[in-house]
Amino acid sequence: MSFLNINFDLLPIKMHYFFFDSANSPIIPFLSTITKQRGYSSTVFGSIFTLLLLLNIVVKPLTGYITDRWKCRRTVFLGSIILNGLVTPTLYLVPGATSSTGEISDAETFSSLQFWWFASVVILRMVLFMVTEVLQETICMKILDGDSVRFGRQRLWGAVGSGIMSIVAGVATDWYNSGKAQKDYLLGYLISATSFFIDFVVTFNLLKVPETDGQTTNILKDVKIVLKKAKVCVFLVWATIGGIFIVYIWYYFIWYLDDLATNYHPERKSMLSSIEGFSVTIQCFIGEVPFFYLSGHLIKRTGHMTAFSISFAIFAFRFLLYSFIRDPLWVLPVELLNGLTFGLSYIAGISYSAKIAPVGSEGTVQGLFSMAFQGFGASLGAILAGYTFSHLGSVMAFRFIGFSALVICVIQIVVNHFMNKNKKLIS
Repeated sequence: MSFLNINFDLLPIKMHYFFFDSANSPIIPFLSTITKQRGYSSTVFGSIFTLLLLLNIVVKPLTGYITDRWKCRRTVFLGSIILNGLVTPTLYLVPGATSSTGEISDAETFSSLQFWWFASVVILRMVLFMVTEVLQETICMKILDGDSVRFGRQRLWGAVGSGIMSIVAGVATDWYNSGKAQKDYLLGYLISATSFFIDFVVTFNLLKVPETDGQTTNILKDVKIVLKKAKVCVFLVWATIGGIFIVYIWYYFIWYLDDLATNYHPERKSMLSSIEGFSVTIQCFIGEVPFFYLSGHLIKRTGHMTAFSISFAIFAFRFLLYSFIRDPLWVLPVELLNGLTFGLSYIAGISYSAKIAPVGSEGTVQGLFSMAFQGFGASLGAILAGYTFSHLGSVMAFRFIGFSALVICVIQIVVNHFMNKNKKLIS
């Protein structure tokens, strides 16, 4: 049903993306500075997310398998949303969450009960995030019958929500903490919880969640058949590498901005949360929204593997730019590249997974992509980022990963060319 070119059948999934990403944007980008403010090192932060992302390897495929096998997609989907709304604000209640006396040793950190309380809450909320994320992509692709062009047009509403709430949370945090030595993220937690509850109400009442079609008794057999194809295995390798790169943006970018302000421009500290929020807004509104709208057409023209080549090249360029910037304000124009880095690789992965998935195994195959991208890849990325940030510093860490991305881009192009020339050999 449509009116004035508005497809009301797709409005609920758009609303879900908007409110779900609105709920996460005041929290996820700021987790690194919240952790840093507690006195934990970048190595400790990397350890938390390495453990978390290793769980991703299990959680997402298992979520896809369970919901495909027992046709409980709606129940699990709704449960993950409401539980996240309840769990997220409890981070604020962890003792010491808004105060710090400087960085403490890693040994002292890992022996602290307070740290494990904090880490457990972070991990639980992120596991719930993983469950919702893999199911929302499966649900959306099912609603659209695998149409990658229209998928991007739904997914962009998440970027809109994230873009709006990032700047709102950043400005609100700076306002709330005016004159304070330490940032208090209370308003961010409240915005997040409110958005989760709105998302739950919208999804519960309006969104029709399609369950798996056809027989599901041979899911694992179908997946094994998919994994026997060389091109699929290579695709998962590129997805893993994309996950390594994106971790530097998702979890260490705000840490990097904080370092720039601390080491080079301390006059920016009073407005740093606003800069951080605005950077995410640019990533989403100007970087992702137009790209998500056009991504399906671009991928149809280039193909999925070439899309990864373009993404890796832009990742290299973006990382190297970070390594030469000293003023936090100058990162803002660079965030325009987010659509061609994260957006392109992610949409290519989601649409390719939908393309190769056997009937009845859609959620499972989407889980495999998520396992590679946000599981293996992100876990390796968290380890690498934590190590390079600790030993090289944030600026040189981005230079290192920038040159690495450039080398990998060249390798990916060569491999892609070889596979295109030898389709019969590797089919």
